[in-house]
Amino acid sequence: MSVTSAQQPAGSPERSPLRVTLEVEPAGTADCRVVSEAPDAASVTQSLTGGGDCHSEVTVVDDGEYERSYVSSQTTTACVCGTVSQYDCVFDVTGVKNGSLVVSIVVEDRALLSEIVSALEETGATVRLRRLSYQSDDKNPTLEIDAADITAKQREAVELAIELGYYDRPRNATLTDLAESLGISKSAVSQRLNAVELTLIRSFVTN
Repeated sequence: MSVTSAQQPAGSPERSPLRVTLEVEPAGTADCRVVSEAPDAASVTQSLTGGGDCHSEVTVVDDGEYERSYVSSQTTTACVCGTVSQYDCVFDVTGVKNGSLVVSIVVEDRALLSEIVSALEETGATVRLRRLSYQSDDKNPTLEIDAADITAKQREAVELAIELGYYDRPRNATLTDLAESLGISKSAVSQRLNAVELTLIRSFVTN
């Protein structure tokens, strides 16, 4: 589902957009018909009408057979698509994985991405980053982060570290603070953070 594309003032320098893939588990109050129809879907084609109706074609693969169904519902303030469509971006719901919508978003910068993620979380949705890519200019290769290999426990540790200010300069939290909050040892916290950092570094240097 393509929505509005980010506009740039005439004469301004071109800026390469961020391309992001998120997995968004809608809040229960969203009553997302796409997710309830197919907790796992190979593809989703959607469109939003001006009246707030959401129309979707959902494709599920079962034993090599493709099954397609049509879903129509009214969007609510807790809907993922309704929330994202309020922002100056381009996005598509490309599939469903384990009850989460796989959402591809093109945004102008990280600040806008942060706003979108915060808005989704305010609806009660759970948001997980799966991929982020950025091409700085025509001479430089695309920088890409693939977060698919980060485990739930590693993600929990790094999200807490960011929230408490572990990565701030100067630091507002220590490994001890993180360990106490997570109920694990300092060495376990350190291992989880190191694993995430190594995954992100490898994403940069191998793409």
